[in-house]
Amino acid sequence: MKTIAAALPLLLLLLTCSQWQQSNAARILCIVGTPVHNNPGWALPFFQTLAGRGHELTVISTHIDAEMPGIQIVPLTNEYDVVKKHYANAMGHYQSYWDIKQLLIWYEALLGTCRSTFETHFFKKFSIPDVNFDLLIYDATYSLECLLTKLPQLRSVPVIALSGGKLTTDLAQLVEAENTISAATIPHFTSRLPLEMNYWHRLQNHVMYLAEQFIQWSVVQPVLNGMLGKGYYNPEVQVVLLNTHPILDYVQNMPPNVIEVGGLHIRAESEPLPFSTQDFIDRFSEGVVFINLPYIELMYGKGIQAIEFMIREYGQFGFLWNVNNVKDLHLSENYYNLRAINVVENMQQNILAQSNVKVFFTHGDSFSIQEAIYNAVPIIVLPLLMDQINNAKRLEERHLGVEVSPSNFEVNSFSAALKQLVREDSYLDAVQQAQLSFRTRQVKPVDLAVWYAEQLVSQPNLFKHLSNPTSSGKFYLVRKSMEILILPLLLILIFFCNFMLLIWQSLSQKKKMKRIKDKKGKTKQQSDNKED
Repeated sequence: MKTIAAALPLLLLLLTCSQWQQSNAARILCIVGTPVHNNPGWALPFFQTLAGRGHELTVISTHIDAEMPGIQIVPLTNEYDVVKKHYANAMGHYQSYWDIKQLLIWYEALLGTCRSTFETHFFKKFSIPDVNFDLLIYDATYSLECLLTKLPQLRSVPVIALSGGKLTTDLAQLVEAENTISAATIPHFTSRLPLEMNYWHRLQNHVMYLAEQFIQWSVVQPVLNGMLGKGYYNPEVQVVLLNTHPILDYVQNMPPNVIEVGGLHIRAESEPLPFSTQDFIDRFSEGVVFINLPYIELMYGKGIQAIEFMIREYGQFGFLWNVNNVKDLHLSENYYNLRAINVVENMQQNILAQSNVKVFFTHGDSFSIQEAIYNAVPIIVLPLLMDQINNAKRLEERHLGVEVSPSNFEVNSFSAALKQLVREDSYLDAVQQAQLSFRTRQVKPVDLAVWYAEQLVSQPNLFKHLSNPTSSGKFYLVRKSMEILILPLLLILIFFCNFMLLIWQSLSQKKKMKRIKDKKGKTKQQSDNKED
């Protein structure tokens, strides 16, 4: 009896805590319409943390994970692949583009993702249970979510947007934030411009930002209106959670309702690898190179050969190669230092967390780069499209990795890049310093994201005062105060024109006086001749 009496207060406390958690649990709808090729599962740690805190989540996603306790999954299909659509030519080889074309492809990908969702059977039959949701979270990497057109009943629900990319003008407009992107100092996210831009670089950068607004007005909005009619609307987003960090992205002023949570997708603790994979990694004292290049076959028939050439030249290293997307892989020989694997779910994070992994080959998406920096693994990047090209430029500028250009790709390209990375200690020093900066924060990214979500649940209008619709709706030239320069430039032009006119009139007057003087001289000479 004494034991029961002693345990009774503890049981009452547990019951009280359980009832408090149930009474404070929120019903949250999460929408991730990102194509399956663009890592739609990156926000799962955030969703799982919310569910672990007692909230009820309904997740509509293209990423299906059957083992998600506390989360109701509604599967969605979206097979749109921007690489196969635009970057592979008729021969199956990589097709490169200049910057403005990259920008056009970015918006085509935005519309293509929406169209791919819109044309599915799921979209036509889609409906949600008659539930009063307390919060809506959606992936706004492409700045729009077509599924929201089917949910007009949720337009009064507070909204948080997630973005796996960089801060763009689209995201700033979405959250009605003060646009803090400076075209004079921040290269456009689809460009290959350096961080230290000269005059011509800045001119090109301004053209990119102006072209962006023109494309939105002349292409994106008309297509959306034609596709979705009057049903499409931009949700009233109060907060954007942005997957960026200054150590990898730009050092810039963020609007108060745009919160950087770079590394949100990275799990704090790695999971054990399969025994055979772990045994292979431990076997090589010099280290292991991890290769994850799903589009290596686009490299003009030289991609597989380049990997084989590198494996033969660096026999002291082990090579782990993710061959998920490689079709009909045929190697010229069996290599003792190569292991082909199929990477699933979080396996890439678990591999990069191994201390014996020395180099990481990737196409340069932000998620993979952050995972490599989190584990201090130098990077060799083969960028193919849009933000990957920009990321590669930033990595080289900060000495965190080496870029292999797809336009000048040769059989020895990977081998030469690996040689540079291995021989120069500065890369490892830089990536270790970057790891320290990336990991050292006051609050973990997932905890920060959860805080904003729960604050919006308790106070649905808490962050509305951070938006600035008057500023966000202004035209590019007005936001940059360029129209202010028109008057002084006009005055300078008028002064210059008057000055040039004065000089011209002065020269004309001199010429006229000279002609008159010459004419008088000739007349006088003729009269003197007649007198003679």
